[in-house]
Formats: sequence, structure tokens, C-alpha cells
Amino acid sequence: MNVQDEVDDFQPSNAAEWLLVLRDDPHDAHLQARFEVWLQEKPERRREWAQISHTMSVLRRVEPTQDTTSPVVLQYRAAAVRRRFIASVSVAAAAALVGIIWGPDALLRLRADNVTGWAETRTVVLADGSQVVMAPESAIDTDYTKGQREVRLLKGEALFTVRHDSAHPFRVIAGQLTITDVGTVFDVKAGGTVTEAVAVREGRVSVENVASHDAPVQLDAGQMFQVKAGKGVTDAIVPQEVGLWAQGFYVAHSQPVSEVVGVLSHYLRGTVLVHGHDLGAEKVSGLYKLSDARSALQTLADGQNARIWNVTPWLTILNR
Repeated sequence: MNVQDEVDDFQPSNAAEWLLVLRDDPHDAHLQARFEVWLQEKPERRREWAQISHTMSVLRRVEPTQDTTSPVVLQYRAAAVRRRFIASVSVAAAAALVGIIWGPDALLRLRADNVTGWAETRTVVLADGSQVVMAPESAIDTDYTKGQREVRLLKGEALFTVRHDSAHPFRVIAGQLTITDVGTVFDVKAGGTVTEAVAVREGRVSVENVASHDAPVQLDAGQMFQVKAGKGVTDAIVPQEVGLWAQGFYVAHSQPVSEVVGVLSHYLRGTVLVHGHDLGAEKVSGLYKLSDARSALQTLADGQNARIWNVTPWLTILNR
């Protein structure tokens, strides 16, 4: 079989593979024609490509360095006589991408007293000795003026260990929730798969949902309160698992793949996308080590018979 026969016989099996191969050889008209044939063969392929095509806008802004170990790329290169793939990344293009990624956080950084970056946790000791452990990509603003003790969680997640002072209540504001401490250790999330969430490891907190105008909810150790679709829901949680991320671990109990990937993505550089055959909605359980999030993602992929494509240093796709 000659080289052209090998190229003709090579066939990517899904949209993610086509994305990699087309990026590897964007000027091959024959390859483009075969892609169009593949796209037309089944209606669902157009849907798959539509789901993944928005990533192309990111890829067009820079000339990225792709993961040269992707099996589909290596296979195609071998069939096409190993044409040169790796492109240099210009300083200007890289700066533009950084601006795209970090630009929306510029105002947030101006509002916050403390901000954590990718894969960064930080312990902040407040004026009264209370302690805040900030998760990656989180932001807080503190106000201890005029005798008050107030922390606004502007983004992300934080674990609070509070020194109780009945004369000066400690409050955390996260979106539409106001959490008042009654001497405790508790975890607060702002944004993500739920709007806001509070979980108590020790002691008790009072949670007021200002949007619902309901009476404040009292939470004891082993209870959590979260807002979904504008409604507050109280549920049970293992106390020892509250804020476990601060010790470097994440526990999933029958949670959607997309939710687990969302947590791991804070410890992985760039964007992580889940694509294909309702993969994101599938439920998984497990203990994941956040200090080795890349291996944790691989374990998750193996368990779901999925593959990881490192499209660029800034884009990873979990695909099946």
C-alpha cells in the first residue's frame, strides 16, 4: 500500500478526532472533502460537530502547540509522511489569549482583597483570628470596619473556621445567601453547578436566602443548603467531607461527569470540555487527588471508556 492509499484509508471516528486532524493539516483539500462526506453521512454527526465547533474560535486566535502524542494525530502523520505539525506560538498571540482568558476577572480583582489563581489555595487569617482557606480561582472581600465582621465570597469556594463572638456576628455573603456563624467550620460555594451552597463541618450556621424571603434556615454539622433554579434545598452530607478539597482531595457521590470535571478543571491549566454521547450527564463516584488532577482526569476517563485529547496547552477535551 502506498502513502496516498494509507491517507485515504485513515478515518477519524468522531468529531474530536476530526478536530485534531484538521488542525494538523488545515490546507489538505482532499482531507477537507473526506471530512464533508463524513459529516453528511449521519445527522448526529452535524450535532456533534456543532457542539465542538465553538472551540475553533479559540484555536483561530492563536497558532497553538498541539499535543504531539495524540494517537490520532500520530497515525495521520505517519500516513501523510510525517509532515511538520508543531507551529511556533508568537508572543503577541499568547498575550492576546491571556487577555481573553483573564480579561473578565480584571474588575473582580479590583473588588477583592484576596484572589487565588489556577491550582492555588491560600489561607487567610482575619483580624479576629478567624481563618479562611480559599480554593483555586476564588476571590473574597473582607469588611471589619465599624465593629462588623463580614466576608463576601465574590467567586469560587472557601472554607471558614470562625472564632465565635456573639457581640459581633460573623457573616459571609455569597450571591443571594447570607450565612451567619454560630461558632463553626463551614464551606461556602459561589457559582458553578449550583448558584450558591453552604455545608457545615462543625457547629451551626444560619442561612438566609434573600431572594426567597423565607425564614432563615438553621444548619448543623452534617447538613448543607444549596440553591438550584432559585430554590433552596437542605440535604445531608458527611461532615468529614466538608471542605475536603483543602486537604487535597475531592469525593464524588453519584455526581455527573461534567460536575467532577468542573472541579478538576480548577487544578488543570486551560479549559476542559466534555463532549459526546451524553458523557457529561453520566453519574460517577470516587475519590480524586487534586494535587495530581491530570491523573485524576485520566482515571475518570478510563472509568467511562472515554479518551483525553490535549488539543492545545489551553484546551483539553474529554471525549467518547
